[in-house]
Amino acid sequence: MNNPTISSRKFLRAGLAVAGLALNTLLTTLPGAALAQMGPDYWKVAGVASNDTLNIRSGPGTSNPVVARAPNGAVFRNLGCRGTGNDRWCHLETPNGQISGWAAGRFLQESGAPTGGTISGRPDVPELHARSSGEIEVRFSSGCTALFNPIGRVITAGSSCSPSQRSAADEAVASYLRENSPGASHEGGGATSDISISGTGTIYGGTSLTGRIFGQKEGAYALTVSGDGLTCTGLFRHAPGTVGSESTTVHCVDGAHGTAVLVRNRSGNGSTLTMTLTNGTGGYVIF
Repeated sequence: MNNPTISSRKFLRAGLAVAGLALNTLLTTLPGAALAQMGPDYWKVAGVASNDTLNIRSGPGTSNPVVARAPNGAVFRNLGCRGTGNDRWCHLETPNGQISGWAAGRFLQESGAPTGGTISGRPDVPELHARSSGEIEVRFSSGCTALFNPIGRVITAGSSCSPSQRSAADEAVASYLRENSPGASHEGGGATSDISISGTGTIYGGTSLTGRIFGQKEGAYALTVSGDGLTCTGLFRHAPGTVGSESTTVHCVDGAHGTAVLVRNRSGNGSTLTMTLTNGTGGYVIF
């Protein structure tokens, strides 16, 4: 006669063995999922050159745009990593939750909880936020905020910003623009050729208007339009002439804003830009 207790134990051991085999198979076939759950609660940026900062990107890989930059010592919450060795990328978030992105794992070390809510735990380190319009916002934990156009010129700065903070913001934006150009990153890449075209046109009403589009091949292209005291800037994602048409938001130094549309001419020679602002001003430039 079979012992029911012994049979139950055998059945339990068999069930546990099957469950263990299934779990092992799952971890083997889904290494990314397992790795994403491993690691410390916080990472600290380390190993970056003393005069440089680490690119924080919108996704895991150098092809993703830079959304922020962090110096050595910056502390982030760990949201999970994928890959191994030099191919490891980690999802990060600032302690205050304002910035999140991905960074190369080889520049990260395990860290304890941060001492503050800024990107580095230090109050005077600027935090850069790249807007979809191409504008760059620089924030300090003290409340100082400065806004720059896509080519790095300051649009406005808060009254709480000190001269030293303004200077630090200028340097941070200049470094960001250099490092965020195509092919320039901590992970290597060659230089690319510059593109620069100029054109002339008219503000509706008869005053002359000039424009310029410049940038690097396969990257972002800054637009400047000026005339009769008007200076506006925008950012195109494609080189002039490579797409049939493209629009961008433009912002002007006097506070006006609107839309600019660049259309490839039917003849195939050059492009025409039309701009319309919310204050009723408009015009065109032929490139």
